[in-house]
Amino acid sequence: MKTITLTFIKKKQGSELDPLGNPITSVQNVEVAGCLIAPITEPSNAREEQAMQQGKIQVRIHLPKTFNGDVSDSNVEWCGKVFHLDSDSVAFMNENCPTKWNRYFRGEAIYE
Repeated sequence: MKTITLTFIKKKQGSELDPLGNPITSVQNVEVAGCLIAPITEPSNAREEQAMQQGKIQVRIHLPKTFNGDVSDSNVEWCGKVFHLDSDSVAFMNENCPTKWNRYFRGEAIYE
């Protein structure tokens, strides 16, 4: 397995407001080394199955145990496509994960 470094683009809503009263959003880049990423070819739940039936491109991203940051609700580019991550993943117990990775996310391609 070959690991790669991925840059997750996460929007954060601040407490300051613009002149129209809307919250000002900032963009934060979160770089994570040692990730695994691969297309989902076998769905593991109903959401993945439904997206597959709709012809959506999905990936599974595994994060290393050494990374504890938040990349939920962010975008990441891989192989010329931008993928949006669903939500934050719960880390598995390190004792139950003999590999370098202990949590994963599902990403779905964004079509613009």
